[in-house]
Amino acid sequence: MTVPQLQGPGVLRRRYVRRAPGASLEAVPEGAPSAMRRATAGGGLLASGRLVPLFVCLLIGCQLALLVEAIAPLRVAVRVLAFGVSLALLVLVRGRSLKHPALPFILAALGVTALQFFNPGTGAPLAAVAQVGIQLAIAAPLLWVTRLSIDPRTFRRTLALLFFFNAASAGVGVLQVYFPGRFQPALSSAVQGQGQGYVNSLQFETADGVRVFRPMGLTDIPGGASTGGFYAVLLGGGFLLSARRGLTRVLSVGGILVGLFGIYLSQVRATAVMLLVCLVALAGVLLVSGRVGRFLALLAVMGTAGVATFGWAVAVGGDTVMQRWSSLFESSPDEVYHRNRGYFLTGTFTDVLPEYPLGAGLGRYGMMNAYFGDHGDRERPSLWAEIQWTAWVYDSGILGVLLYPLGLLMSLAFAFRVARSRDGPRSEFWLWGSVLFAYNLGALAFTFSYPFFMSQTGMEFWLLNAALFGALAHEKTVHAHRR
Repeated sequence: MTVPQLQGPGVLRRRYVRRAPGASLEAVPEGAPSAMRRATAGGGLLASGRLVPLFVCLLIGCQLALLVEAIAPLRVAVRVLAFGVSLALLVLVRGRSLKHPALPFILAALGVTALQFFNPGTGAPLAAVAQVGIQLAIAAPLLWVTRLSIDPRTFRRTLALLFFFNAASAGVGVLQVYFPGRFQPALSSAVQGQGQGYVNSLQFETADGVRVFRPMGLTDIPGGASTGGFYAVLLGGGFLLSARRGLTRVLSVGGILVGLFGIYLSQVRATAVMLLVCLVALAGVLLVSGRVGRFLALLAVMGTAGVATFGWAVAVGGDTVMQRWSSLFESSPDEVYHRNRGYFLTGTFTDVLPEYPLGAGLGRYGMMNAYFGDHGDRERPSLWAEIQWTAWVYDSGILGVLLYPLGLLMSLAFAFRVARSRDGPRSEFWLWGSVLFAYNLGALAFTFSYPFFMSQTGMEFWLLNAALFGALAHEKTVHAHRR
């Protein structure tokens, strides 16, 4: 006679999970090999949350590969690789995507962009296909990431990878100033093509009288270390507030110090302003949520680090660094922005939008035009997009400047709701929701500075937002006794 096996939480050391909201519970033996647990859950790497940090490793690898001179002939292929893999995962990762609040608006924006194939202004067919493809690849994580089973540990590991890479980029930038020429990658061909006068403007004289490029970090663009510094400071603040061990605190503070120092030496004022906006937003969320202790800790560390690293940067960079940063306070913030990027925004709404209310056609600006465009087409000349808002007008006209920003606002609203939540003393979702809220606000601000959502950073944006959404959904579907 066969005795029925008892089932239930805590019985026979089984783990009960749901693969998706509304699905039935599945029992997985706790002692089973990892391969068996994966098979029980649906099987394979393409169903595992580990795919997210592995994809981040791919993004980092592509970035590093661009610094190797031997790979220069394959530069286009390396740039396209990460976007191609994102599109491939959209097909290969099976399952039902969860509906992130931003998804309807982003899909609508992509649909309007796809309709530009019928716009008479669309240029070379290959450039047009590439333009739609790269935009779909950038937003694709909203679909394939939310099909995966992501737990909080995987989400934290993903953030840690981004933190260490960006801190390393800022750190290499510091070495490039201390040891001129020794850690310097080859200068981007796009920068060299701007002429010697422009190249010279990207250099400065240190306190020792040595002329160096603004630190590039792990990029090939002078000043590129500032981007690494931005993410090192922001993510370092999150890890500092969530740290339970001394080593994590030390690494977090180290990343913050190196990141700030890299930003100061890079002299990219827009990045510093955006970082300040993000930190103010993060502090505001902590206060609104009643987490005063965390707010005071953040204020103390960031304030002390900001003052200390500025003095350090001036001691190394000399008067050039001091003059560059003091220029921020010579006029009002709106006047400073207008002199640097503001006139591009004004021109977008006063000139570009009236000329192209329904879009300018596909493949006429940016890297897709440079790589695949028909530069001999006089009826459809190449266009220039210095900021994201101009790019949205070119791609979708007035609908583009409505739909995509609405998607960003939905992402902000979701992150804010997570930041305000209280899911238990050991839950970190509120903290990473706070950090992501600040990060999202910074990304929105960056759209006024450069085409953020036409680059790898835009894909990282949707990857992190989708990962947080998926991890939170997964946490809610795991049986209560295993949380």
